[in-house]
Amino acid sequence: MTALLDLDSLRTLVMIADTGSFTRAAEELDKTQSAISMQMRRMEDKLERTVFRREGRHSKLTEDGELLLRHARQMLRLNDETLAMFSEREVTGKVRLGLAEGLDETRTAKIIFEFSRNNPKAEASIICAPAADLRKALDAGELDLAIIGSLADDAEEGEGSVLSSERLVWAAGSSFKLASENELPLAVGLEQCRIRKAAVEALKDDDRAFRIQYSSSNPSLVEMTAASGMAITIQPRSSLGASDAGLTELDGLPNLPDYVVKLVRAKESHFKAANALSDHLAKSFEKNAVSA
Repeated sequence: MTALLDLDSLRTLVMIADTGSFTRAAEELDKTQSAISMQMRRMEDKLERTVFRREGRHSKLTEDGELLLRHARQMLRLNDETLAMFSEREVTGKVRLGLAEGLDETRTAKIIFEFSRNNPKAEASIICAPAADLRKALDAGELDLAIIGSLADDAEEGEGSVLSSERLVWAAGSSFKLASENELPLAVGLEQCRIRKAAVEALKDDDRAFRIQYSSSNPSLVEMTAASGMAITIQPRSSLGASDAGLTELDGLPNLPDYVVKLVRAKESHFKAANALSDHLAKSFEKNAVSA
């Protein structure tokens, strides 16, 4: 008889991966650390594969563990979708979502619109603010969920679940001619923006002359400036195809770091509307990543 994987063990695996440690996963799942360690050992015995390896005080997924994690997410999602299919209760109530400044507001608005269309009795409200303010609002119980972006090197370990991770690229409108520019004009965020700082550092390390042509806290205005051919900007690679601005990736410039977008939940956000929106966001970002 074919061995069966335990969905509860798979959910534990996903929680360990999302929180970054056995200890935090145990807290989130209201289990003891020894209990989830036993779950993982039993799963490894059943698979006859090593899922975790020790690196100092931390446990990291092996290559087999990463493969199992991808399938675990799919199996849990299918399980949840199947249960929802037979549930007679509609999603109701209010869910409060925070969106960090600098993220793609248009893309997020489309995702929320789709959620509202599928769940007409649920109310979704969105506020845009700096990531630091959103974290405070989550801690204070003023938000249920928050979408926060950061450079991969800056991402806080164990904070939330990853919605997307991709590399940043240089981009400009089709009329921009890189070869004709001795001093690169940049369209970027404000001075405190980490993506702007990463771009400046990369150009300085490459000994490339540049100037700040335009800066704004509004990503759409930065994108429009670059699309006009006046300057170059920095974008997550997948956003180039999703945007209507007509930006194209530029070659011949220094490499940029990866960009991570995470969904962070408030500790007390266990309402059905928050759970439903959380699942919808994860599916939407995964779908966009596949189609990119």
